[in-house]
Amino acid sequence: MSEDIHDQIFDLQMQAYGLPFGDTRLRLAEEALRLAEQTRDLDVIFPVRLEMAGAAGFAGHEEKAMAALAWCLATFEKDEERFREHEFDLLWSFKNFLTSIGEFPQVTRDQFEQLLGQMESLYRRFGYNVRTVHFVRMFFALAIGDRAMAIEAHDEYVAIPRDQMAHCLACEADSDMDYFTFIGEPEKAVDAVSQILSGAQSCSHVPHRTYSGLLRPLVALKRYEEADNYQKRGYRLIRNNRDFLNLIGYQIAYLVHRERTVAAVRMFERHLTWGLETHELSNKYIFYTASKHLFESLPTNKPTRKLSLPPSFPLYEESRDYEIAKLIDWLEQETSTMAAAFDQRNGNNYFSEELPQRLKY
Repeated sequence: MSEDIHDQIFDLQMQAYGLPFGDTRLRLAEEALRLAEQTRDLDVIFPVRLEMAGAAGFAGHEEKAMAALAWCLATFEKDEERFREHEFDLLWSFKNFLTSIGEFPQVTRDQFEQLLGQMESLYRRFGYNVRTVHFVRMFFALAIGDRAMAIEAHDEYVAIPRDQMAHCLACEADSDMDYFTFIGEPEKAVDAVSQILSGAQSCSHVPHRTYSGLLRPLVALKRYEEADNYQKRGYRLIRNNRDFLNLIGYQIAYLVHRERTVAAVRMFERHLTWGLETHELSNKYIFYTASKHLFESLPTNKPTRKLSLPPSFPLYEESRDYEIAKLIDWLEQETSTMAAAFDQRNGNNYFSEELPQRLKY
């Protein structure tokens, strides 16, 4: 029976490895973990739970990733020698988790710094440098809208040589694009991803993130033909993975800017379920804010519109007739509540004032 379970776990993992990151891959990882837990053998459970944490994070379920990784860290620190073979994968997962922690306003800045300190301690203990520590701090600074922190962390991270724990070149370039966009240098933002755009650099999330993140800098440079091309190519890459909900928001914002509201409304219809279900509040906020701007841009002489929205939507109408004003009010209430929570955690007004402006251009 034990051998059967091990074979089943292996088969599920092989099926998962053959799929792109998303809900299907996560379900396979969760089923493998369910079987692993039946063995009650920590040596079996540990790597499977760690794999599930990664699958959850890349599928847009950071809350599941957080719980799984916390268990792995606690288990590892209780008996480092026993789980030493998983050290690299654990530390890699830890940094991936911390790059996403800005999504959760309930995690305070002090708590982030404590977790980052734990990460730095582990990295130093096992012989890695702190380039990635500063990279993660920069990522968090971008998420909370702290310009001074972002600049300081960026300068620190680029000054330290890459090591085995550094993000891949594609991820670093994509994050540099976000950094330069954030500080208002669109030309540097585009230059940062030149190797990605040429096809020389890529990974599981790049150029997926890049094409949508590039839209605003290209607009600032009035390079619309390129932007139109990357909008279409980008959407094809992100439309089936809810981890990219924030990028759907960027897509909607760009389409509104280009006055292509029909396509933007279709995106809202298709991805609203992701917004309703996600626990990643920053992604939800970006999607809802861009959607609010979309409905505010529609002609006022047509107060209702036929929309195909899911039954789980609080304003669901079986008739499919929706009052635009009510949709705007609902989105305003949702985004205001989230913005207040983020601003309180962040200690600024980035979510209530600056981020909405970045999504309306």
